Amino acid sequence: MSSTPTKARTPAPAPAGAERRGTRFGTVLQVHRTALWIWIAFVVISAAFLLWLRYGPDASAAAQFQAECETLTRTGRCSAFSDDAAAVRWYEYIGTDLVSLLRNLPPVVAGWAAAVLIGRELENGTAELAWTQSISPARWLAEKLVVPAVFITAGTGLLVLGLRGFIDWTAAHRLLAAGYQTNDAFFALGPSLVAHALLGLAAGVLAALLTRRMLPALAAGALTTWAVAWLVNPWRTEIWPAVARTAKGEGPFGFTAWACKYDQADHKYSVDACMGARPASNFWPAQLTETGFVLLLAVLVVAGAFWCLRRRTG
Repeated sequence: MSSTPTKARTPAPAPAGAERRGTRFGTVLQVHRTALWIWIAFVVISAAFLLWLRYGPDASAAAQFQAECETLTRTGRCSAFSDDAAAVRWYEYIGTDLVSLLRNLPPVVAGWAAAVLIGRELENGTAELAWTQSISPARWLAEKLVVPAVFITAGTGLLVLGLRGFIDWTAAHRLLAAGYQTNDAFFALGPSLVAHALLGLAAGVLAALLTRRMLPALAAGALTTWAVAWLVNPWRTEIWPAVARTAKGEGPFGFTAWACKYDQADHKYSVDACMGARPASNFWPAQLTETGFVLLLAVLVVAGAFWCLRRRTG
């Protein structure tokens, strides 16, 4: 018997278009690798800090102090100004401070997108060179948007989840400070923060296409993103009315909480902070409304960026 030798099958070559797209995405990552590593380091360090706050020694000390003072089983002093209450005072405000830090992220994203991602290439002429040699302007802009959008969404989403878990833990152990800041932080911490970061990316890109210069684009993108957040901030909790809370001990606030602080008498939020509350059940309606609104703005800004690019390139 004789057998016919079979030829080894060779894998089919990858489509040229897919190979080029992979190369271009890799080029975007390579060009902006410094910003990418800074972003990854920021997310990792922030996540580690949140874990330390939740599981570190100060967490157990603050929770124990609060529980013993509320159940009258503590042998030492139960005073908000005692040395033993230092951990409690730390946890009363660290959550809102971290939320404020995260809420200031979108203008930074906008400034980076305006100055580094798009503005620098428009100013030194490398964008025009790429358009004439290897890629259409629309595809160039799309790839510039997609790569950072993926990392921004993943990183911001991870930080929101971690910080949300920490805030919920402090609320469960009655370690929150009463007042407008806590109410505002509670309703701001959700998917809307991811939407604001994506809006910052879109606003920075549009600012760069309009100004074609790094520094003016940086200022325009960052200020626009900050202005949107500033306008949306009070509107977020005003859609649904506050509920009066006058009984002692209501809410996730512990032994050291003050219902009204000494400097709130002439503050425009004094009534809401001292006598009113926003029910937690309003969180998702408020968050979904804000997220949808901000994402709609982001889509419109991206559409404006493509329209501006098309007008420029003909």
